[in-house]
Amino acid sequence: MPMQYIIHSIAEYLECLKDLSANMVNCGSIDKSRLYFRGEPQDYGKTAGQPGIARGTWLEGNKESDLFRECERRLSHEFAGCKSTFEKLVLMQHYFIPTRLLDVTLDPLIGLFFALYNDPKSKRSDNCDAVVLVYEVPKDSIRNYHSDVVSVISNIAVYHYENDALSVKDMPYSDDEWAREKFNENDSIKHLIHEIRAEKPYFSGWIKKDNMESIFCVHPLLDNPRIRSQQGAFLLFGINGDKHKIATLESNKGPEIRMTKICIPQSAKLRLREELNLLGRTIDTIYPDWDGVSDFFARFYDKSPEEYYQS
Repeated sequence: MPMQYIIHSIAEYLECLKDLSANMVNCGSIDKSRLYFRGEPQDYGKTAGQPGIARGTWLEGNKESDLFRECERRLSHEFAGCKSTFEKLVLMQHYFIPTRLLDVTLDPLIGLFFALYNDPKSKRSDNCDAVVLVYEVPKDSIRNYHSDVVSVISNIAVYHYENDALSVKDMPYSDDEWAREKFNENDSIKHLIHEIRAEKPYFSGWIKKDNMESIFCVHPLLDNPRIRSQQGAFLLFGINGDKHKIATLESNKGPEIRMTKICIPQSAKLRLREELNLLGRTIDTIYPDWDGVSDFFARFYDKSPEEYYQS
């Protein structure tokens, strides 16, 4: 069971982060691992930190690939500037379409902001506890957007080969050359390689089984004002046996990614929002666009400070 903390103020939050850093597996060394943060408006229990595609029935049949292709077809002008499947998934994530991506940030205050943010477009009640999820990610599990591993997992979202589930459960794999050849000669893997080469014609044609069943933290292109202002990154989830099940922190075949929950009681939200405001973490700086600025104006103008903080 992951460690848990409870906070009521920014000062307590910083103390938690100091404690977490001191207790990191790699002793807080940025050369070996990094901390990433995700705020969630309530504690979703066992489903906390799940990517959107894992919720509901999106992983059944070929729904994931159908969803991707339909977005591509209907919004071709939006995808025109994307050079990879990963970039397309980032764009889909931006518009709240279910993907294998989970938004995280390198900035602990941004993570806290999203835990406390009461979206005016949402009908969700604010009368509940919130959480910040802190991920300790080993350096070996951190990739840039152009990585071959990122292409492999991203293109699982595109994979549609008859009714094949892209199952690797019964495929033996080891690092010797014969076993690698055997794995990569499988029809399912060859079809996945075909999808990858659509974006990377130079792709070697070698896929490591463990990578398909792993979770990686990906640093995207900073070509979006929101990603830049939020110091955004993404956890990219592979499969758990086949494409109908998503990798979890427990099933992850890569280096261990540890998650810690920092709980925020409902009674502490107002104080924490006030303190974040003093530190300049307001909606217009987190979302430096029309949505963020209009939200800020709607909350600020013609309201008392108490009404502003509670809205």
